[in-house]
Amino acid sequence: MEATVTRFKQNQLIKDASAFDTESIPQYALNLEVSADAFRLCVVDTHSSRCLWLEEQHFSNVLRGEQLVDQLGLIYDEHEFLRAGFWQKIRVSVKNQYFTLLPNSLFYKEHARQYLKMAAKNLPDAYEVLHYRHPHSEIVNVFAAEREVVEWFRRIYPAKNVGFVHHSSALIEGVLNTDAAVLQSISILVESSHLTILVATGQRLEYCNTFYYVNAQDFIYYTMLVFNELQLSTHVHKVTLYGEISPESAIFEQLHRYVNNVGFGNKPTLLKFGFYFDEVYDHRYFDVYNIHLCE
Repeated sequence: MEATVTRFKQNQLIKDASAFDTESIPQYALNLEVSADAFRLCVVDTHSSRCLWLEEQHFSNVLRGEQLVDQLGLIYDEHEFLRAGFWQKIRVSVKNQYFTLLPNSLFYKEHARQYLKMAAKNLPDAYEVLHYRHPHSEIVNVFAAEREVVEWFRRIYPAKNVGFVHHSSALIEGVLNTDAAVLQSISILVESSHLTILVATGQRLEYCNTFYYVNAQDFIYYTMLVFNELQLSTHVHKVTLYGEISPESAIFEQLHRYVNNVGFGNKPTLLKFGFYFDEVYDHRYFDVYNIHLCE
């Protein structure tokens, strides 16, 4: 049997060395995010709401199914605590385009796959359909994750009820718990090839969708599409950016030409961070941090 070739590289590792203690894992929440090109994790002390560990492994190419599971296995084999089974809670966020949002009153679990197929007509059969109820918003997020990946996590933590959420749910919870503005606000989570646009007024969600983009022109097109669809003003409404984007990027520069008020978001206010985390832009890993808010 051939050995599995390593196809990941650590891009980020921040640990609050003064506070993290493997003996205290029973009071820690393990928050994981999996996508086709990265694996991220965040450990939160549930007693103090303090973020203790942030880590990112980037895959050298897009991985799916068996290849993705193989690389997760290698990451776990090399890791100092991921295979521990006595976490207070474990949440896995999946990052992809397969999701749709429904009012809680219209959701029936037995029809979940039908709901999702209406929004994602190319939904592969190899994907398991899951759902997450937002406890304070009367919204249900129906989403899909590769069945092979879901089953792998369930095998890794057989004694725990692993919770699965979509990355858009973590973004929604993060924005709705930090943005108290009366005026509509636009939040954009940026990844290397996808952007998730969320529009909210205070704690009321009004829009959320994910788009695939190739270049800055695509990014601007989808952003303006949402502005036009919701009749938002590029002179009045603010755009807040999160994720994998820097002030020097072409996207930020071009977006500023179209939207007057563009800025970068902050770390979640409901979590505490030690000075170790100062080395990371505040707007990065926003959805990873906020997996913790998905109950």
